Amino acid sequence: MAEEAKALPPVKDFARFPDYEQLKLSPKGDYLAVTSRIESRTVLAILRLSDLKIVASAGGAEYQHVNSFDWVSDERVVYSIAENYGSLEIPYLTGELMALDVDGSPSKYLFGYRGEMSTGTRIRGGKAEYASARLIDPLLDEPNYALIAVYPWQDSAGQINAETVYKINVRNGMTTPVVSAPGRGFTQFATDESGFVRFAAGEYRQAYAVDTYFRSPEEPRWKQLDGEDGVGGGAKVLALDGAAQTVYMESGSCLVSFRFNSKVRERLACNPTAEIYDVDYSHDGLIPIRVSFEPGKIESMSLAEQHPDSRLLRALERSFPGQYTHIVSWSRDGSKAIISASSDRNPGTFYLFDRQAKKAEFLLAKESWIDAEQMAERQPISFSAADGMTIYGYLTLPRGQKPQQLPMVVLPHGGPFGPQDHWFYDDEAQMFASRGYAVLQVNFRGSGGYGKAYLEAGKGKWGSAMIGDIAAGTRYVIGKGVADARRICIYGGSFGGYAAMMSAVRYPELYRCAIGYAGAYDLLIQRKESDTANTRIGRDYLNFFVGADEAELKEQSPISHLDRLRAAVMLVHGEQDRRVPFSQFKAMRDALKARNYPFESLTYAGEGHGFYSEAHREEFYTRMLDFIARSLSAPASESASLLPEAGTR
Repeated sequence: MAEEAKALPPVKDFARFPDYEQLKLSPKGDYLAVTSRIESRTVLAILRLSDLKIVASAGGAEYQHVNSFDWVSDERVVYSIAENYGSLEIPYLTGELMALDVDGSPSKYLFGYRGEMSTGTRIRGGKAEYASARLIDPLLDEPNYALIAVYPWQDSAGQINAETVYKINVRNGMTTPVVSAPGRGFTQFATDESGFVRFAAGEYRQAYAVDTYFRSPEEPRWKQLDGEDGVGGGAKVLALDGAAQTVYMESGSCLVSFRFNSKVRERLACNPTAEIYDVDYSHDGLIPIRVSFEPGKIESMSLAEQHPDSRLLRALERSFPGQYTHIVSWSRDGSKAIISASSDRNPGTFYLFDRQAKKAEFLLAKESWIDAEQMAERQPISFSAADGMTIYGYLTLPRGQKPQQLPMVVLPHGGPFGPQDHWFYDDEAQMFASRGYAVLQVNFRGSGGYGKAYLEAGKGKWGSAMIGDIAAGTRYVIGKGVADARRICIYGGSFGGYAAMMSAVRYPELYRCAIGYAGAYDLLIQRKESDTANTRIGRDYLNFFVGADEAELKEQSPISHLDRLRAAVMLVHGEQDRRVPFSQFKAMRDALKARNYPFESLTYAGEGHGFYSEAHREEFYTRMLDFIARSLSAPASESASLLPEAGTR
């Protein structure tokens, strides 16, 4: 047993963030830009591919993080930054844009609220811009320019604003307006290869109801697309081939093509269960060559099969059996590509493919300390909910153990509307599996990835059908003989934290312990104090998906049903949490104390919605594993009463 314990991957391995996140080739394929987390900052490095030496870097300031980036020419990268504000551990986007050249010169400030602090740089007359910007088209045929979308910060009574597309000079930051969005709020813009902004889509009327608009050089005013246009409302633009007068869109669970002139709509690929997971494109970005769905494991369909890039991708798939092989980045001429290979046990490895040499060379691993051979397999499952609805999820089983009568951790995801659990490597699921637990992750109704009807089936059912789906999944695994009904714990973050506590009070016979991490335990507090409630779109979201009736919200709050609680409880929260305010933790803490109900707790003053510090994550995981082990090893009648309150930190 001692040798087995030493062989366990350390908790720290599962608390660490990936070393590498984004990789992109320069247009000519001479350089590689990559972001990497280094202690309290995320840096952008540019490597010369001929010798893999770093020639330029940015983002070295403490508590500053390069968030996203794009090559705008062969020599220049434009990137956005995020920072840790005040005592917050998690970084927030600043809305600023900066540029880095391959010659190693210091970064240049292009856009943002600190523009007037930058010397030698003109930002629209030298004034600071109180707005957020993001790059939407690098305009590679115009090396000195790019297109950005800008959201102004000025706010009136919590109302949201409309975004505007600007053409920015990536040398001096000067901007010229191009077109405004057809509605208020975040907009997805799509441009053709000439840089003309042809499509815009956004949730302008209500959450998860997408309106799509089209314009052309001949008719530059926005026109909303509907069924009469052959596309249908809610279509999401994925790629645009202006020369071929064709747009490729995600409509429902299908990839469709739509021809501007003839208005002919064609379904290229559909899945009866799942939405599109990803699309791979030809090296020029104009033609989809493969579409992937995730009904359980990844299922991919080849498109444009005679296209050379499509044939190449199929050959690469054969070279990495059992892995999801994806083209992350192309050189502009298609001679080089960055390939990603990942699976349920491999967090992700990157390779450089040279078309002329016809070989792929290893570049980087996202989490080099993870040994894929020692990780557990993740199995897709499906089962029937109480009302007969088919529900999907994943079961991770510990290696080297018979899948019989195992202790189990149920791990509901956050969100809850839109996010989902995937088949791919999951740090927390692998951590629990490494300690001998089966891990159940249920994509309850309301989860993303399975279509609009699946998502909206969770509307107004936070504490009822969604929690019932999790319980149905738990019973399904018990019924298969995999899980020991006497040794089940439930843990989750955000909505998952709510779900953990709501499950414990709705189904006290199922769960021996419950861990709420940044959970919302009183939905009335959530409606009044969360940052979601501070904006109109946030309030619309809460009204549409959660509900507005105070009596119903109280009924769906776990804090209202503590008389039914029997599980051992652990509460974990960041004191600077804005999404699920710290008052949620205090309300549940006080309610448990008033009942003399024992619990353990862990808080950090500098953390927000979820722990961002690796040291904090490691301590949390260590204490949680100890809490679960003690809770599931104690007799059922004693699992809660034997736990002392650990206090708050």
